[in-house]
Amino acid sequence: MKIREAWPGRLRIGSTRVAVVSDTHVADDGEPLPEELIEALAGSELILHCGDLDSLIVLDHLERIAPVLAVRGYPDPREPGDRLADVTRVVEVDGVRIGMVHDPRWPGPRFDFTHTLEFPPGRPVHELTAQKFGEPVDVVCFGDTHEEFVGWYQGVLFVNPGSPTRPGMRHGPAELGTFALLDVANGVVSAEIRKLRRRLA
Repeated sequence: MKIREAWPGRLRIGSTRVAVVSDTHVADDGEPLPEELIEALAGSELILHCGDLDSLIVLDHLERIAPVLAVRGYPDPREPGDRLADVTRVVEVDGVRIGMVHDPRWPGPRFDFTHTLEFPPGRPVHELTAQKFGEPVDVVCFGDTHEEFVGWYQGVLFVNPGSPTRPGMRHGPAELGTFALLDVANGVVSAEIRKLRRRLA
């Protein structure tokens, strides 16, 4: 079954702001994250990174703004400690459980994503996500495709922030990429995609 994009409303007053990024692909000897992204993330209270960092320096840069929790993409290095989880993780914010994974097709039960989500027939989405993350979740944040998406399915919010450095094919040359913002308060969550645009000289 496929679903199309749905853009939930905004919730801000008294909420916790969580930024979600993915697929930054910054090498150790490469350019740092775009200044437009650093400025746009100001005011976030937590940053979630859904993998394909390429370098741990990305997390170091983001930690100058807010605490960072991440999951690994395929090429990513490992590090000890709690900052970078190997495959999946669940983060709880103000009563909302956020499951994080880089590639939604792996591990465990898969759901596919191009510009829409596709789920295997016959299984409730809560069952699929609980098996993937080891517990029920309210939100699934994922990456891998570089294509941004926000959509609800069977009461679960799915968010792909796209990429802030290598946007997908739907973007023009003046667009640097995208990230997502979650606002969470008392078990209620809203989400939106933010677009980064290159400054004109």
